[in-house]
Amino acid sequence: MDLSLVDHPMKKITIGLVIVALLILGGVVLFKRSGGESQAAALAPVDTVVFVNIPNIPRTGFRWIGTALAQIAAEPEMQAFLELPLKNLKASPSTGEASGVLGGLKPGNIFLAATHADGQGAQGLLGFQFWGNRKDYDNAIARLRKELPEPEQEVAKDAHNGLEILVTRHGDLTLYSAAAGRWGFLSTSLDQIKTALDRATGNSPLTSLKTNPRFAKVIAQLPVDPELMFYFEPEKAMDSLLAVSRSFGANQIPSQVEELKSAEAVGGILKIDRRLQRDAIFVLRPSREDSLPKLTHPAMSLTNRDTTVFFDFVLNFAAIPSLVEGLAEAYPRAASHLGPLTEAAAQIYGPECALVANWPDGNMTPTPLLAVTVKDEARSSDFLAQTVGNVPGAIRQDLKGNTVYSFPAGYTSLWVAQSNGFLLLGMNPEALLQAGESKTSGGTLQDAPDFKDAVSAFQSANEAFCYIDTRTVFTRVYNSFVPVIRFGAAMMPDLKKRIDVSKLPKAETIAKHLPPIVLSQKRTTEGTLIESSGPVSMTQFLLLTGAGIMAANQSLLGN
Repeated sequence: MDLSLVDHPMKKITIGLVIVALLILGGVVLFKRSGGESQAAALAPVDTVVFVNIPNIPRTGFRWIGTALAQIAAEPEMQAFLELPLKNLKASPSTGEASGVLGGLKPGNIFLAATHADGQGAQGLLGFQFWGNRKDYDNAIARLRKELPEPEQEVAKDAHNGLEILVTRHGDLTLYSAAAGRWGFLSTSLDQIKTALDRATGNSPLTSLKTNPRFAKVIAQLPVDPELMFYFEPEKAMDSLLAVSRSFGANQIPSQVEELKSAEAVGGILKIDRRLQRDAIFVLRPSREDSLPKLTHPAMSLTNRDTTVFFDFVLNFAAIPSLVEGLAEAYPRAASHLGPLTEAAAQIYGPECALVANWPDGNMTPTPLLAVTVKDEARSSDFLAQTVGNVPGAIRQDLKGNTVYSFPAGYTSLWVAQSNGFLLLGMNPEALLQAGESKTSGGTLQDAPDFKDAVSAFQSANEAFCYIDTRTVFTRVYNSFVPVIRFGAAMMPDLKKRIDVSKLPKAETIAKHLPPIVLSQKRTTEGTLIESSGPVSMTQFLLLTGAGIMAANQSLLGN
């Protein structure tokens, strides 16, 4: 088969994107040399509560080409499958119009900043660096105004230091827009857009988010040159969120509110690192006595080389009784029953816990196992007999010399046992006891070939570590859903117009490009740092999983 450029439109598109990105990057370099402000944080207000920034769209385009997802898209099987969806996308008039607007505007750096003053509503400022001409900017602003819910009612003009500010009203919303050099701004506040213009032109030495001490501390903990960055100050926004929750009649637990407010600021980034996508989230909180030991990963002994998911974390059992006590006012009956149990558990168990899951080929679902370290095995045996053994429907059995408890949980049974220093909970008694037995051969997850890239994160984590065999998870889920998709296509003729199910790529075509997803969480002197990497980051994986579950539920409800 001839794989020349002429026969593959996808390659043409890629070359075109590279050329466009080169031109835009050239403009970025020239603009920076001219002395213009290019850092979005230097243009955002100092009292910003929420800040989101895409710093360099052309650079992100370059980096994307080398990612695992881009490699999957380049597979001939995937290109054949995407041919129909891409054709439908190009045929959409809105897609062509939006592409034309963005192509002319040539955005490079985009940010959104929101502030909230006492007694006032939220105020937003959108800024974007563009490399098109002023006409392209005007077209983009006009296109954006058309997308607002209410039609444009009135157009007025204002001015600030010789720069024109366009004022439009859309129902109850008043929108201000203006441009300074290569920066365009939109805001719901006239004062905000005026100060943004001053920062962009350097007319006055105004403070900005860049000079905010909390912002500086958070950014110092995160990797540089990201594709996406966000910053949030929960302490400032918490009162507004609490007011909203009170209006819906929600009960508020003072201890939890104070815990949330203890986080002075939260920041995070998403960065492309060759084939991986990495994210990092840092929670800035005041220093406090460190009462928890560091992870020593004893539950790694419960894994094998084929373990699909390993989530190891430290849980502060000593803090659980105080949390239950905080529930007393809102839920007095539950607190009175749980209080003594949690106090006993805090003395017997912890602090390390782990979730281990294996997903053998041919199984519809994985086999999960929760493990908690036991500090006092004799007291634990008595605790299990007095609590789990007295649960309605609980059955006590002796398997292989171990006392095992089982009780109904939905459509299955939950099994609980104590073995080799662990309290084990799972759905399969044989797997439960097998995991608790000391392993002398076969190796653990640390001996798996794919784990070598996770060693650094494994060693640096002192609060939590997670490893997901993405290749196995994808293969099992994909092979389960392909028959469902094909059946749906047969039952819904309209679906055939959107995708060609006969061209669905094989699972191994995609899976071979998927490295594991790895997460590490560690405490620092300034707060908590959470980092993850993979073909998608852990944050993206959780969002995609949640979206998939919601879509499946909606589909079932619709039927």
